Amino acid sequence: MVDDVSITPWEVSGSLGDTDYSRIATEFGAKVIDAGLKKRISEFTGDLHPFLLYDVFYAHRDLDLLLDAYSRGESFYLYTGRGPSGKMHLGHLLPFMFTRWLQEKFNVDLIIQITDDEKFLFRDLGRDDLEKYTNENVLDILSLGFIPEKTHILIDSRNSGLLYNNAIKVARHINVSLAKAVFGFSDSDNVGKYFFTSIQAVPSFILSEIKGKSVRCLIPYAIDQDPHFKVARDVIPKIGWQKPSSIISKFIPSLKGTGKMSSSDENSGIYLDDDRRTVRRKLMKYAFSGGRDTAEEQRKFGANPDIDFAFNVFRLLEQNPSVVGKVYEEYKTGKILSGEMKAMTADRISDLLEELMARRDDVRNHIGEYMFDPEKF
Repeated sequence: MVDDVSITPWEVSGSLGDTDYSRIATEFGAKVIDAGLKKRISEFTGDLHPFLLYDVFYAHRDLDLLLDAYSRGESFYLYTGRGPSGKMHLGHLLPFMFTRWLQEKFNVDLIIQITDDEKFLFRDLGRDDLEKYTNENVLDILSLGFIPEKTHILIDSRNSGLLYNNAIKVARHINVSLAKAVFGFSDSDNVGKYFFTSIQAVPSFILSEIKGKSVRCLIPYAIDQDPHFKVARDVIPKIGWQKPSSIISKFIPSLKGTGKMSSSDENSGIYLDDDRRTVRRKLMKYAFSGGRDTAEEQRKFGANPDIDFAFNVFRLLEQNPSVVGKVYEEYKTGKILSGEMKAMTADRISDLLEELMARRDDVRNHIGEYMFDPEKF
């Protein structure tokens, strides 16, 4: 593993650069998404999402094989998830924006697993808090505008029978020594932790079980979740289904420039219920800047946009690459000052959050239409 960096599905510490991410992908057995694969994706989608263009989603497992099958007329479905441990922040939201883009471009079904059981086992949260966070997180996610008839929310505690009856098929192929080696468990960890990865594997083959034939699955997730799906890919062929493919992202950095946004540190990220004034204050006060110490130095020497939090979020929210390129050059050469860059990004973020907030009531009124039902397939 990379020096001074710890990555598990439950904790990430340290700061990662592009070289570190490439090394992690190699160590985990994934492949970096190269220019050739980006070109193949764009042949199906017509363009590239900023997350692909700027290498936020940067690695994969068998994405090329999935695209081969798709070109032959084989469909697939998407699967991603959320652990409802608290309020959602921008770092949680942006990967769901990418997943929505994939759903729209390929016009496929999407399963969103809400792992409330995981947070009960690993965070010791009470049922009342889990219920509250589950309901609010689901509204936050669906407010992005997924295709209603093709989007299926699977909440672990509410779909436990379906999940359990398929998870045991996975669990019988995972022994304790493997779980300890992959996840770092010890004898003092509760037995639920050992079993959970079997639950998380189920949505990656559940449509195959429902339809009685093999259906390909593509899973977008951040690199910290890769151990779960590395195990799943090893086990799923043993129960008769093909391995899921995956597309893997880097972390959205915290405002402070190191680690990732955290639900436990209000000042490390932008929360979805932050108002416009709060968003601007956080960026101005806490956002890691690639600018200079004074406006005079900034105009003379320019900034380093590559390490600047505000610029890097701006380019993910701006769909026009030419606009991003212009802002990059003006910031780099000192025509745009750090405060101006932060203000531009604060406005972009606030526009997005206000748009999502306006959609919540409509989503709330139709929430039942999104709940997972095997009969819909």
